[in-house]
Amino acid sequence: MKDNIIMASDMNDYFNKKKSEGGGYEKKSTGGSGGGPNIPQMPKMDFNFGGGKAGIVYFLAAVVLILVLAKPFTIIEEGQRGILSTNGKYSDQALLPGLHFIIPVIQKVYKVDTKVRIVNYASSIETGTSDALGVNVRPAITVLDKRGLPVSIELTVQYRLDAQFAAQTISNWGFAWEDKIIHPVVRDIVRNVVGKYDAEALPQMRNAIATEIDTQVRANIESLENTPADLQSIQLRAIILPAKVKEQIENVQIAKQQVQKA
Repeated sequence: MKDNIIMASDMNDYFNKKKSEGGGYEKKSTGGSGGGPNIPQMPKMDFNFGGGKAGIVYFLAAVVLILVLAKPFTIIEEGQRGILSTNGKYSDQALLPGLHFIIPVIQKVYKVDTKVRIVNYASSIETGTSDALGVNVRPAITVLDKRGLPVSIELTVQYRLDAQFAAQTISNWGFAWEDKIIHPVVRDIVRNVVGKYDAEALPQMRNAIATEIDTQVRANIESLENTPADLQSIQLRAIILPAKVKEQIENVQIAKQQVQKA
């Protein structure tokens, strides 16, 4: 009898030990005092990214990455103006030099140069000139004199985009405003002025012709709405006459010299 009691006690200890081990899982009660089956628990996920400081670092890195990719800002340098476009519509006022924030995708900034630019109307391409330096070389202006003889005029024109009305100029004329304002006006004025004289008289009338070209070009451009360009100077560099006209002028000068000597 005593042996039976000892065996029963050992069996109870064995089952109690098994229950306490639980197969490596926690027991979940289904109600009542009798307990219930052992249900495995899902492992807990740690979303702390290794701690509070690491989470802040990851957040700041994500913000920097978004700023780099979206680029919600632009920098306008000295000698430039920014033309702000919002959904394809240009703003009335140009952006001044400095840092400006914009709305990505919706807004875009176009930078335009307001520094002094030079255009040389020359018979031959000059070395050392580049549009990147603000120097533009174009063919000399061919003009017919009063009798229909071809004459070539070389000019240098210095100008700049009027910074005050830069936005209106781009809105009205586009980014190729120079090809629509400066070059056509200069060519038309030169042809009208020089075409009134005979080729032989052009060298003697050089100063008067240069003054008349300067006056008419300025008046024409300044009469445009919002004065898109600020003219710095217009210089008459050379009047290239036909070979026959040059020969006639030289013969006349030689004759005059002979008469003076006689």
